Amino acid sequence: MTRKSIHNIYNGYFNALFETPAIRDTTERMHFSQPSDHGYVDRVITPSGIEIVDSEYRFTEDRLVRVQSEAAMIELSFCLQGSGEVHVTDNSHELVPDSCSLQLMRDFQAEFHYRSAEPIRLLSIGVPVTLFDSWMVEQGSPRTCSLSGLLDTQSFRMFRMPILPETSRLLVQLRDCPYHISMRRLSAEGKALELLSAYFGAFLFEQKHTKRSLHLSRTDRESVRRARDIILEQMANPPSLIELSKLAGINEYKLKVGFKEEYGTTVFAYLRNKRLEKAWEIMRSGDSSVSQTATMVGYNNFSHFAEAFRKQYGINPSEIIKKR
Repeated sequence: MTRKSIHNIYNGYFNALFETPAIRDTTERMHFSQPSDHGYVDRVITPSGIEIVDSEYRFTEDRLVRVQSEAAMIELSFCLQGSGEVHVTDNSHELVPDSCSLQLMRDFQAEFHYRSAEPIRLLSIGVPVTLFDSWMVEQGSPRTCSLSGLLDTQSFRMFRMPILPETSRLLVQLRDCPYHISMRRLSAEGKALELLSAYFGAFLFEQKHTKRSLHLSRTDRESVRRARDIILEQMANPPSLIELSKLAGINEYKLKVGFKEEYGTTVFAYLRNKRLEKAWEIMRSGDSSVSQTATMVGYNNFSHFAEAFRKQYGINPSEIIKKR
């Protein structure tokens, strides 16, 4: 399977998504040409043939995207925001915010259903089959971990779990790489390989975080997701855990246990990560100072904010301001 195959799959998807020719700028970014639709798609092809796709869009009407391909690929996909339904051959699943999925496919038909007015943010890493299979051989994995072994007679298979908190730093950095195009490809490949290593280990080699006991009812899960929405909406002044459980309609114990099962971390660790992600975005794209940004995301103590930011991303927040 050639490297070109995965890029052709993405080409088919984006041709259907944009409906009309996309507007390209001087980088690898595409924008919607229709004024009613908003968003962009960033595509980076690394030296080894991995394709990294960072996309963010919102439609004024429901959008159906159909893709068909006889090619094969492995994709690690992160749903950062939004909802929708995906049908691949005989399988169906919903987009789940703050989740990561490993998808294996060949000779498939897919339909993507996106809802109007709801922002969608996705980050995907497409891996050529030959590269994936060679990695599995290097790991000494049995043939069952090759694409053909994992799929067996199926055309599609998916693994899914919450985004690992320890990889959130890599996701932010991968989406916001400031380097020149040539260096960006190298930097992006390095971060993509770290993510692939972490999640291949979790999904395929049963390393930590792969097993989660899911005992919540559908109603409880909806309440947990409602709690997530509340803390994101009230990020600057979030409710206490007791208040949050009441607002979400679930008892405190179920909220704590269910939140960790659903999102891989505690409520307030999740809130901290999202505050820091938001701070990064504000400082990179806006005119706010570091202290103003800290206040906007709910930090009353500037020193605490700077320390948390430095621990999360390995740099001082002032360095982000300098790169604007």
